Amino acid sequence: MELPLYSQPPYLYVFLGSIGLWVVSDLSIGVRHGDQSDTTQDQWSKHVIGGTVSGGVLAAALGPELLSVPALPRPVGTFWLGIGLVFVGIAIRQYAVWTLGEYFSLEVDVDEADDVVTAGPYRWVRHPSYTGGFLSLVGLGVASGTWMGVGVVTGAGLLAYGYRIRVEERALRETLGESYDEYTDQTPHRLFPGLW
Repeated sequence: MELPLYSQPPYLYVFLGSIGLWVVSDLSIGVRHGDQSDTTQDQWSKHVIGGTVSGGVLAAALGPELLSVPALPRPVGTFWLGIGLVFVGIAIRQYAVWTLGEYFSLEVDVDEADDVVTAGPYRWVRHPSYTGGFLSLVGLGVASGTWMGVGVVTGAGLLAYGYRIRVEERALRETLGESYDEYTDQTPHRLFPGLW
């Protein structure tokens, strides 16, 4: 069985470096916005995202090493497309967090004094931070070079971010009421314009 491209130098270093950059990027967000509130409405969604995303990445990376799975076409181009998606996802997530500023939290924590932010990427989708995370996740699946890798991380991302969005939107509607309802009317898509 031929080794997957991402497990061969120099691609291995780029693959691991991309994962490292993604982790450091999220750690930097945690350092800036890691204060936890006593009034969290998170319902374990932070842990669901962490566990599901980690499991998806691990399965996508180890699957081709352990199983004979169909490869994506054009391995070198596919690898670089995946790495590009990781970087684009990191940039979108950082931009979304920066735009929210003091309103961003790692846990779902909505206060009545919060304002609905409609600037920057929030003009196009309601949860661009999760759009960025999801793109990075799918990028690693694509870079793994297999259909299984793409499928596993896509499923993990939809499960994790779908749950988080459901929890967060319930908290936003209950706490911010009409102002959030107006925003959802103006910005109907959660993750991807025109799709979802």
